[in-house]
Amino acid sequence: MTELTLQIPTNMSLRQQVIDNLRRSILTGNLQPGQKLIERELCEAMQISRTVLREALQHLYAEGLIVDTPRRGRMVCEISADDASDIFEARAALEKLVGEGFARNATPEQVASLRACCRQIVPADADGDLSEHIEQIENRFFELMLEGCGNKVAAELFTLLGNRFTLVRRLPVFQERWSQNIQAELQKIVCAVQARDIALTGHLCHQRISKLHDAQLVTQAHNDMGRAEV
Repeated sequence: MTELTLQIPTNMSLRQQVIDNLRRSILTGNLQPGQKLIERELCEAMQISRTVLREALQHLYAEGLIVDTPRRGRMVCEISADDASDIFEARAALEKLVGEGFARNATPEQVASLRACCRQIVPADADGDLSEHIEQIENRFFELMLEGCGNKVAAELFTLLGNRFTLVRRLPVFQERWSQNIQAELQKIVCAVQARDIALTGHLCHQRISKLHDAQLVTQAHNDMGRAEV
């Protein structure tokens, strides 16, 4: 069974500890897509009751990270090609809306924080694996944008979709493409924000996700052609 020992600060409620632990295990791949979630094993691993576990699983079901199938019960969600396409489209639309709102409403202090966040990305030629570092910076970048966008509903929907977008982004076909130009993309967004160019900020936010979506559609078409030729 995957290691699920709780190592989260005890000032959180037990329910929140379990939610965060399971979410992290799914997003990092410790719990694999399609893996069946067996209550007995999860309870034993985390030393919790079934009541607490079921509350946590229901929360993650609402986030779209697990599914409940008639035959197999609860399992970690698997992202299909159609799912990925839908997620990209929704993320692009929401990111555009959030970007426009930030360019319109952010305070000078929030803009300065966004610029400082972008500068934390390690140069591409630095040593070591940068994927986790870059992901953390990108997540913080958009957390700042959500705080200053002035649209609470868009921010809530963006956050709700965030975990499923992370699952898509970590698929091997997207991982390299995603990290290649991230620093330049975020810097362009910062420049547009500083100029208070609302339309350009929204366009840049939408464009960076559209590139990944286009790459997915091309890959999917090639795969379909390959299957047709067999």
